[in-house]
Amino acid sequence: MPKTSPKDEYMSPPAGADEGFSLAIREHGVITLQQAKKFANQLSPEQLFNPCGCYTCYCADCGFCGGFGGCMWMLNFGCCLMYNPFLCACPDKTLGIWSCTDNKGITYYLIPVDKEGSLAFFSDFNPKDSLKVSCYCNRVC
Repeated sequence: MPKTSPKDEYMSPPAGADEGFSLAIREHGVITLQQAKKFANQLSPEQLFNPCGCYTCYCADCGFCGGFGGCMWMLNFGCCLMYNPFLCACPDKTLGIWSCTDNKGITYYLIPVDKEGSLAFFSDFNPKDSLKVSCYCNRVC
């Protein structure tokens, strides 16, 4: 069995989570909304984190998202998470997930996908569990 680094152990999924999911997150691969929600649902309240900070964003399966300009700030104003810079998301019914629906009917999700503070971003008009991740936001500070 290969040796694991402390970082690998820290990023390990909660008990019962798919190891392939953790690999996809580390490599910015494709995951579904259902997989991300399942992971977030398995986090204990102690494992949740404050999403405020600076994030570097990566498109799933194609590397750095140049459109985000390198760093995206997320600020928590009470019950509202401001991001990118004019979007706002509120706590979802699942603890740790942030979501909103805009005036056009597009629903957005920011979902924790590891224990280091990375978030997966999903958006669609009528999101289904099979919806694929749009990009990853990896915490810088």
